[in-house]
Amino acid sequence: MKKLLVVRNDKLGDLILILPALKLIKSSCRDIQIDCLVDRKYSEISSITKYIDNTIYDSTNLVSVINNEKYDFSISFFSSFFTGYVLWLSNIPKRYAPATKLAQIFYNKKIKQNRSLSLKSEYEYNNNLAEFFLKDNLYSIPTVDNTCISLNERSISNKDKILIFVHPFTGGSSKTLSGDDFIQLCFELNKYIDCKFILHCATDDFNKCQKLVKKAEGLDISTINPTSNLIEMYKNINSCDLFIAGSTGPLHVAASLNKKTVGFYPSKRSSTLVRWDTINDSSKKLTYSDMGNDKKFIKVDLKKIANEISRDLLNQS
Repeated sequence: MKKLLVVRNDKLGDLILILPALKLIKSSCRDIQIDCLVDRKYSEISSITKYIDNTIYDSTNLVSVINNEKYDFSISFFSSFFTGYVLWLSNIPKRYAPATKLAQIFYNKKIKQNRSLSLKSEYEYNNNLAEFFLKDNLYSIPTVDNTCISLNERSISNKDKILIFVHPFTGGSSKTLSGDDFIQLCFELNKYIDCKFILHCATDDFNKCQKLVKKAEGLDISTINPTSNLIEMYKNINSCDLFIAGSTGPLHVAASLNKKTVGFYPSKRSSTLVRWDTINDSSKKLTYSDMGNDKKFIKVDLKKIANEISRDLLNQS
């Protein structure tokens, strides 16, 4: 069995967006083991997707850990100078990566992608890198869909109403709607159909969500019991019928479950909806770009968007 180490040890959304590429590889190479170097917080992802066999994470003895596994290949979907140096020290025969920045000196299999131009989505860039790996090793390139995780459990039972998760805050650098605008969107949606809303958040944002709930009198709305456990986050999000958020990791979690999603994106080239598109089916997602000049928050036409969400997503069978 061949052994491949893939690298995506930064943010959650970025990690989710390599899953279609790993699905491509697994579908073509039936005899390959794929391990993933991840942020320690997401080390449990291998238990909920069949496209990652094992995870490792940064440690003081990382070179020894990698050396002991005797990998045949590595693919760096994300490469810092340090990670590239570690892979070079680890004696992996074929090391694949985009030809970008100084870190490319540590790789012997490179493809020019110009990701900074944001001409296509991140997951498409990742798929192209996977296809480069497959071609270089004489594997076929299969046709597969993007759905990457399937869970049976629906942990929040609320079948009498459509259950909408709203994630009003972002831990990343990208701006999103203001909390007040997210609540106003809930009011607009509730004019079309009686919904139950749950504010989804990280632990640090729980109190802010509770303050938003107090502004939403008249809505059936509450705040989720937040978790830092990736598996519990997946189980929670799996229960919703629709997930609404800015460009965040949880939005990509929902998309990897092929949930219906609504995403809001800045107009900045490195953060656009083109670059950070989600991997759920096109019929299950609506995406909106910033229309305003507010430096802190994304501004959109909430009434128009509520109408489109109701028509295109909530009224689907």
